[in-house]
Amino acid sequence: MIKLNFPSLQVLLLALLMPLVAVAQEPEGSWRLNLKDADIRAFVTQVADITGYSFVVDPRVKGKVTVLSSAPMNKDEIYDLFLAVLQVHGFTAIPGEEVIKIVQQVDAKQSAESLGRFTTIPSEQLITRVIQVDNANALELVPILRPLVAKYGHLAGVAAANALIVSDHQANIQRIENIVRELDSPSKYEVEVIQLEEAWVGDLVKLLQELAPDELGSGADGAARKYSVTADERSNRLILRGDEVFREKMRGLIAKLDQPSATGGSTSVIRLRHADSKTLAEILKGVMGEISQQGEGGGNAQRQTAFSVFADEGLNALVVRAEPSMMQEVESIISQLDVRRAQVLIEAAIVEISDELGEDLGVQVALGDESGESTPVAGSNFSNVGNSLGDVIGAIISEDLIAPASGGVTIGAGQRNENGISWGILLQALSTSTAANLLSTPSIITLDNQESEIIVGQNVPFRTGQTTNTSAGLQNPFTTIERRDIGLTLKVTPSISADGLVRLVVEQTTENVADSIANASDIITNKREIKTTVLADDGETIVLGGLITEDYRINRSQVPLLGSIPYLGRLFSSESETRVKRNLLVFLRPTIMLDKGDTVAATNEKYNGLWEVNLGVREKLGLTGDRNQPPIETLFNTGKPAIKPESEQVR
Repeated sequence: MIKLNFPSLQVLLLALLMPLVAVAQEPEGSWRLNLKDADIRAFVTQVADITGYSFVVDPRVKGKVTVLSSAPMNKDEIYDLFLAVLQVHGFTAIPGEEVIKIVQQVDAKQSAESLGRFTTIPSEQLITRVIQVDNANALELVPILRPLVAKYGHLAGVAAANALIVSDHQANIQRIENIVRELDSPSKYEVEVIQLEEAWVGDLVKLLQELAPDELGSGADGAARKYSVTADERSNRLILRGDEVFREKMRGLIAKLDQPSATGGSTSVIRLRHADSKTLAEILKGVMGEISQQGEGGGNAQRQTAFSVFADEGLNALVVRAEPSMMQEVESIISQLDVRRAQVLIEAAIVEISDELGEDLGVQVALGDESGESTPVAGSNFSNVGNSLGDVIGAIISEDLIAPASGGVTIGAGQRNENGISWGILLQALSTSTAANLLSTPSIITLDNQESEIIVGQNVPFRTGQTTNTSAGLQNPFTTIERRDIGLTLKVTPSISADGLVRLVVEQTTENVADSIANASDIITNKREIKTTVLADDGETIVLGGLITEDYRINRSQVPLLGSIPYLGRLFSSESETRVKRNLLVFLRPTIMLDKGDTVAATNEKYNGLWEVNLGVREKLGLTGDRNQPPIETLFNTGKPAIKPESEQVR
């Protein structure tokens, strides 16, 4: 019911209820309240006038109330009395931000209260509280405390937080909190440590859980378990937690179970998934061997030092025989070492750019006298450009044409008179230009910390020995030939750090056979090699090294004195100029592949590149057909390659 502010109506209402309601004004700030069979709504109006609170009354709030007060009360006490009267008649007040709702008690727990208006929460105020339980089981306290909670209240336990949720009057909640504190006492629960002499602590804990299911079984609530048995595997000790009765029971069971083992050890076969059994067996022998030596001091440690491990390379498994304490440590070491190793895709790019320029210019002059009366032959002979003097004289005598030099231009003239005097002149000029761009991109996938090598080249014969002398008693002269791989070699050992950095130990060799090779005895190879250790991030391209060379050669031949004459001296000289520039760089890019998805992605990328090359070849040959890329699995179809050879495509 909303308080009415109309003066006339309020006066009329008070006049009608005056015989039933008496409010005595005491000294300032206190009141004495007496009511007999007064309407509850009129009672609400009086409390609103005294406290200054605004009320909203549920239409179902009806009835007569009787209140007798002999002592003066302040506003807070009046409001607390008001709440008690409402409770007796099945109603309650729910404070909000602006008004207080008066509703039936059964509807109270669905409404949220706002207690900010009160400096001290009234004892009869209906509130909701969370009570934390530290030692006892909150769910076990619910049936004990439920009869103490009002029927219109609420009580529930939260197993995860081990707490209680209570909705009731302030005074009753305080009583429940006191009861919970009495029940939630950690006294009489102590911790005890028991050293085992013969049995292994890990096995004994499992036996105790089966022998005492009520205290240690899986049915016990882990959030508030009063009893526990914990294994200290490092020192082979049991840690008991509970009351004296529980600990006495456990001590009796442990004394009966802590007996020498009948087998003197256990044997286990451990199948490995990723690690190598032979390598891992050597590691375990080294680690556990040191532990065995440390345990030779005597006592129980000496009894638990027997250890042996054997590797079955066929099944990639380990056969381990050891005491339970050592077996536990062995399994822990294996679980940490038997993990999937990361792979690294290593891509190299060897780029070589060369440019060669050459210019040759020479003049050959010859004079001959067949009569023999004078100098038979005179002339200039330069062998660094084109034809020599012998070629010129031979052509004059035989009256043939001089064969021009390979490339360039050759101009010749000559004459022979009737006296046998012959002369000839030959001008030769040659200019050459050669440019090359060589690119090799080998790539290889290898395991982390595993050396890998790729060789692309030829198998070239080298003569290592020869015998042709038969005078020493050798009937069969022979020549020995050794074949060696000549080409591009890339050898890399990657090592991945925890932060994704790749350490690379690289050996890169580029070797080729030089030109103008006649036979195996004259083979000359050009070799460039890099050996280095570098660091690179995942997917980072780095340069390993390079070689820039520039050769500039001038070969000049001339007739003394005559060849030094300005301009005219060109007729008595020959000059060859050669300029060669080469630039070789080696790049490297590592890509870490941690799982199967990374490997599949790298494989598909390479396959897609292969397919693009195949399409380019088909277009150049004018072949048309299905351009859809077949799946990579078709590469392994017998007799049906995914990418046809060029010869087959042409047919």
